[in-house]
Amino acid sequence: MIVLPVALVLVPIVAWLCARRFMPRFSATATGVGIGLVISPVSFGLYATYFLGPFGIVTGMIGLVSLLFHGAPGFHVTRFLGLVPPGVIEGISHLYIETANAIVWGLVYGVLGLVIDHVRRSRVAL
Repeated sequence: MIVLPVALVLVPIVAWLCARRFMPRFSATATGVGIGLVISPVSFGLYATYFLGPFGIVTGMIGLVSLLFHGAPGFHVTRFLGLVPPGVIEGISHLYIETANAIVWGLVYGVLGLVIDHVRRSRVAL
């Protein structure tokens, strides 16, 4: 259970390493997209660690706060598009919500990374 969130944390790290090597001007953009793609499932995984003892309470609360923030856009997008039925969310609906979250947060964090890259390049030019 804990292996999947740990494996998902590798996505932005690999994106950063590859971007640093192959496209250093856009390393923050690639890292932001990588973070955005996995932030919602990682938050859910952290929330699942709540019952793992004293350390799990801390990580579980961090995951809960992050999940409350990062889980909502995907739910609202899929409800708006009619992909998720009203009532209890179960089964394939979770996949739709997490896919929408990946798209939304990938765009948001990618644009934030693009702004960081732009500011970095403009400071070097001065």
